[in-house]
Amino acid sequence: MSSQRQSWREFTALIERLTHVGSVDDPLSQDWLGEREGLLEAVWFPKHPRSIRRGDLLVYYAATRGRFPAVVEVKSDEVHTRPDDYSERWPWFMEVRPRLVIPYLDQAPDLADMGLDPLRLRRQSHIRLTDDEWERFRRTYLPPHGHYAAATNAV
Repeated sequence: MSSQRQSWREFTALIERLTHVGSVDDPLSQDWLGEREGLLEAVWFPKHPRSIRRGDLLVYYAATRGRFPAVVEVKSDEVHTRPDDYSERWPWFMEVRPRLVIPYLDQAPDLADMGLDPLRLRRQSHIRLTDDEWERFRRTYLPPHGHYAAATNAV
């Protein structure tokens, strides 16, 4: 494998991550977007997210619901803190912009669709996705062109 191709592969493996939104004591509701629109502007972390950078794509994982309702892009390398009640548990946040949003949880892909180990997801606030995992997300979120066109023409 050429060094240029390997560098590209390493780069793409670094940018796709999965991060939790909601928690056991504060889970996302079915109409999560109506209640938590702020998640399309910022994502919060319990620890400083040292490995996340501007341009990284984050797949939101609705903790306790087993659903993946959005993909967002990190807007800047800057990590902020917030001086309020929420900051004790989730003191760090980064600004994001939405790339793909599914407003109702029951319409979002679930763990079975993605083939991810739930135990792996519980261990950390964010994880790096493998190339295969990211490809599964892409195929699930973005159906083949012909499939989309057929569905659009049927309407």
